[in-house]
Amino acid sequence: MVLDNHLHLQKHGENVDAVRRFKKMGGTHINLTNTPDYTQKVDASYHRKIYDMTIEIAHAVRRAVGVGVIITLGPYPADLVNFVKNGGAVEDGKELMFRAVDLAVEYIEDGKANAIGEIGRPHFPVSYDIWEASNEVIIYAMRAAKNLGVPVILHTESATEQTWRDLAAMADKVGISKDMVIKHYSPPVVGAENYGIFPSIIASRKNVREALKQGTRFLLETDFMDEPSRPNAVLPIESVPRRARWIVQEYGVETWEKIMDNARRIYGGALDES
Repeated sequence: MVLDNHLHLQKHGENVDAVRRFKKMGGTHINLTNTPDYTQKVDASYHRKIYDMTIEIAHAVRRAVGVGVIITLGPYPADLVNFVKNGGAVEDGKELMFRAVDLAVEYIEDGKANAIGEIGRPHFPVSYDIWEASNEVIIYAMRAAKNLGVPVILHTESATEQTWRDLAAMADKVGISKDMVIKHYSPPVVGAENYGIFPSIIASRKNVREALKQGTRFLLETDFMDEPSRPNAVLPIESVPRRARWIVQEYGVETWEKIMDNARRIYGGALDES
């Protein structure tokens, strides 16, 4: 198995053709995460449209390419910022985000999705009120994920010790296993420094080398954005299969299998059903 734990596909992007390149390099599974679209108004109908588009793309990929697709749905942290920027109150925006988490729960219960995310807090400066509301959304989503027994995928500022401590404290408050709290776009922090939060590391060769000095408790992702204006951002979609081959060559197949065992433990039967 070769899983890219976090990427995006868009209707106006390469879409299915990008996944064909992923499969050609040896990729077998992707975790497809919904993408914000601020050409649409962030309102009561916004998240259902975004979620349905993500599911439509996933179906197209399965039919056309034949790779496994697990699906992550949730309100993106900047949705709240966008809502407030366009005249909404922070409290109303927070309630909108809560409802978007509830909708993701419905989709997961209906077997249409497998994880909640990417939720979290903005990676750029925001007001105190938006920051605190975002933290409340994280806790709300963690509770939902715990109740469902699924992972929650987090988007935050660049991870510092304070970030890891904050997220771990939230997880402890909710009582969710930290194995099920996944920091997307994680730096190669695999040991105790991440306070038990599970890292999904950007799959550069440098990051992988540093991570493997510390252990194998991580997943790899490209955060491929499928955005024509930024080709191959954040990393090319072929990157995880390429890293898998390199890890097998440099560290042995057992090392790669340990990394994929993490995915099997976190996502369980969803990988087989994807």
